[in-house]
Amino acid sequence: MKDCNKNSDCSGRREFLVKTAGLAGGLVLTISGIGSALGRSFADVSINIDSSSPLSKIGGSVVVDSSAGKIIVARTGEAAFIAYSAKCTHKGGIVEYDAAGKQFVCPKHGSKFDAGTGSVKEGPADISLASHTAKGTAASVTITVG
Repeated sequence: MKDCNKNSDCSGRREFLVKTAGLAGGLVLTISGIGSALGRSFADVSINIDSSSPLSKIGGSVVVDSSAGKIIVARTGEAAFIAYSAKCTHKGGIVEYDAAGKQFVCPKHGSKFDAGTGSVKEGPADISLASHTAKGTAASVTITVG
């Protein structure tokens, strides 16, 4: 076994071990930080519907802010609602609801998304809109975010 006090080759090995230990420690902190971010819980969104609300009529929609970003909520029936991320997956424009076409349309570049699934009907977007659970009555709707 070599005596590192008398051998100059050991300084390289020592430096390697110190850097490797530092890198490993940094990696552990990074991974735990990512885990915390991924485990983050989001707050549900509740919307009261009165006669002046766009959601008071079937086919109406609103964009609301949530802890997960902007969400578009559309009324598709007497007590039926749908909710998706309002941010277009192409360049981040805010989509609009087209009740007649049963789709969401991005006014920036024309991407179209199916209102039933959030999937891309027409590009340039190539990733579906994230969906959220929407449960409501004629008077209110709650969006489960996450």
